[in-house]
Amino acid sequence: MPNRNHHKPNGILQDAGEVEVLSPHQGAVRHRHAMVVSFASEADLRRALDRHQCAYHHGQDIQERINNG
Repeated sequence: MPNRNHHKPNGILQDAGEVEVLSPHQGAVRHRHAMVVSFASEADLRRALDRHQCAYHHGQDIQERINNG
């Protein structure tokens, strides 16, 4: 069985564009060009942050936007 720790964490692209993030340290922070990627577990999120990389696939909403132009 392959060890998942050697693979890039895989996320789902949930949204893209201008987003506002609530941070406990900075409050609301707006980003004009951003992507929202979610992970199946906190462990996958932490691995993505530690490695500064991840793989992702389109979520259903993003795929529908792409298909509909």
